Amino acid sequence: MLHLIAQGRSAAPDDEFSPERLREWLGALPVEPAAAAKALIGRMVALNRAPMHGRMRLRLLDMLRDHVEWLLPRLEQRVADAAPPVSGVVRQHAYLIEKLLKEAAAGYSQVVLAVPRSWLNLGFRSHLLVPLVRAMQFHARRLLLSDRLYARSPGGVWAELHTLYRTARDWGLEERVAESPRTSPSQVYRAALLLAFAQPGKLRHGDVPRVHQYIDQHVELARLLEARPARRLGCAFVVRVHRDRAGGSLPKSADAGTEAGDLFLDTAALVERLETQLRRLTEGIAPASLGLPGDAGSAAYLELLARLASSWRGERRSRSARMQFHPRVDVWVGLREIWRVLRHEAPAEPGDTARADYGLPRSTQWIVLNESARGFALKFMSGALAPINVGEVVAIRTRDRGAIYVCLVRWILSNNPEHFELGLQQLSPVVVPAVYKSEESDRIAPEPVLFFPEMPAQRHPPTIVAPANRLAPEQTFNLRHRRGRMSLRASRVLEKTGSIELLEVSPG
Repeated sequence: MLHLIAQGRSAAPDDEFSPERLREWLGALPVEPAAAAKALIGRMVALNRAPMHGRMRLRLLDMLRDHVEWLLPRLEQRVADAAPPVSGVVRQHAYLIEKLLKEAAAGYSQVVLAVPRSWLNLGFRSHLLVPLVRAMQFHARRLLLSDRLYARSPGGVWAELHTLYRTARDWGLEERVAESPRTSPSQVYRAALLLAFAQPGKLRHGDVPRVHQYIDQHVELARLLEARPARRLGCAFVVRVHRDRAGGSLPKSADAGTEAGDLFLDTAALVERLETQLRRLTEGIAPASLGLPGDAGSAAYLELLARLASSWRGERRSRSARMQFHPRVDVWVGLREIWRVLRHEAPAEPGDTARADYGLPRSTQWIVLNESARGFALKFMSGALAPINVGEVVAIRTRDRGAIYVCLVRWILSNNPEHFELGLQQLSPVVVPAVYKSEESDRIAPEPVLFFPEMPAQRHPPTIVAPANRLAPEQTFNLRHRRGRMSLRASRVLEKTGSIELLEVSPG
């Protein structure tokens, strides 16, 4: 009986899938990355459908994989900096990357899953470790690509990952480290789960690669268990191995219960490490001494670590029911656009001769998918969609010209250029357009800000949304709006993004 690595009957030299013919074909690939990717995809699809001995299939897959790995970085350069909403051209390159990863994963999965069980009893399972890990890694990279583009996971990818990990467990290989790549099935599986449970749709543009790097460094702190953790409700996730999804927080899944065969991911040690790193960074400890990148001391990275700790605790929160009726709303994006809209809607001030210069900016049309006490879920309908990122400030108004709500974007979902959803958190029921001017620089022209007055009943302190990097904590400035003038002091930065800062203020 021949096994996967044993010498078998080689393909004939003139065979379409002989190594010699494939080597010649690869040497004639187009230089242009997109054209080369399309050719490789076509050849891998044909290979995956062709009946073939396992040893020969693996040899040909490895030849194709070398070219795929050479080509992927060139394609990924074209999507690396793509911010939502992602253009059609960028999505075309993303499609090529996804298809290359999908066919490579399918090929290695076929090698692993098609092996007769009788061969495994002869001790040949260790030869399958490398193709098993490669199949899992290609699927995990598909998930990473979707997360970077704020898209849903590709259909079937989680079901395939669950099957491959279960195969690794059945063979006793889940903790065995392969030589190339230098990782184990368990490490690949836990890293993919951690990224899913980090809620990538709520991460800001560019943060997914940072989270992926952090997970690679600390994946061993997350433990996969067969039994439900008994000592805590938090820091535990249920892995739905019989479904095409990762699973979810155990406290949030309490109502749905668990199924036979479900696994559990314990993140307590990982969250403890995160909280320790956060504390030491705020104490002034150098990031390098904590094994973190050089920019880990920045406010953006500290906020990212805090967000990860919150996500990996998996604490249960209240959730509003889905709306049955979907009203339409107008949406404006960005501080200056919102300021202009609010100025247009506000009553005219005495002596305000500049109001004619502020026409109402054009809006985009959305429908409200859901509404809660804290905010909204919206779906894009029509209009010229401006760039939107997690943490951006937006304003919405019902089509019957009702009240205007100013919100921060908390999550994004976009599967194609025509599909775009937002999750919004309302900042305050009352917002006033204003201008501010630093007391230290009288020569600088006043800049627009959004002022949210104090609301004691809701325990909401006075805050402002200002352009990023304009005001520092403890800095005093003058604020002017339709209600008058006041001197304020920036108490602390509540949130900072690439475009705006949300600051708590107090009387100056």
